[in-house]
Amino acid sequence: MALTGGEFAHQVVLITGGSRGIGWAAATRFLAEGARVAVWALHPESAAAARAASHGAIWADAVDVADPDAVTAGYARVAEALGPPSILVNNAGYTLTSRFLEETREYWEQVIGTNLWGVIHCCRAALPAMVERGGGAVVNVVSDAGRVGMAGEAVYAAAKGGVIALSRSLAQEMARHRIRINCVSPGPTRTHILEVNSQDPDAQRLIDKMIQRIPLRRVAEPEEVAEAILFFASPRASHITGQVLSVSGGLTMV
Repeated sequence: MALTGGEFAHQVVLITGGSRGIGWAAATRFLAEGARVAVWALHPESAAAARAASHGAIWADAVDVADPDAVTAGYARVAEALGPPSILVNNAGYTLTSRFLEETREYWEQVIGTNLWGVIHCCRAALPAMVERGGGAVVNVVSDAGRVGMAGEAVYAAAKGGVIALSRSLAQEMARHRIRINCVSPGPTRTHILEVNSQDPDAQRLIDKMIQRIPLRRVAEPEEVAEAILFFASPRASHITGQVLSVSGGLTMV
């Protein structure tokens, strides 16, 4: 169960891609700060694992964010179980480190469907209730690839760049409703996606080159990115909207 006190007491938080990695790190931190937390995972077994790991304290469901009907139905289940979320964290993502000329259209569609359309669908589902209640916060997890480009992640970078533009545009539209929308932009982070990519020798070489360019000379831990997410969602960021914060060890300084 969520704590009765804490910075996010009595608030409902929905985190997509929340069953592992950055999303899970954020989910457990929100829970520790008193929030009622819902996470979405792509697969039922991942949602079940999240419920089990939290001993039922985190409400978990299987939702494909690339499917607008699934998002609408999933949002309704969250609202019924916990109440309408006042905080939305769009964290679900997918990419492989690969060469553009070797990729397929099906792969591109999956990358754009999850990383860009997924954020659009989730914002469309969650924002009306935030408007009705007169406030809320959205934190979109993007990527430094979407800010400066990245070899081996061209379409992913395009999708994340689209989310940054979407976030800034929605921040302007939603400000009059006291809804803040910001982006956390991780660099290379120790997540499941990084582990999968590391199994390909060519992808590992690209990853190694990225790490060599990081002034702090290491990848981020999910918990370090989660702290930035909580900051943007909190009253400590009450006068911040439409911004992008890199958590990349200095990989980008723009």
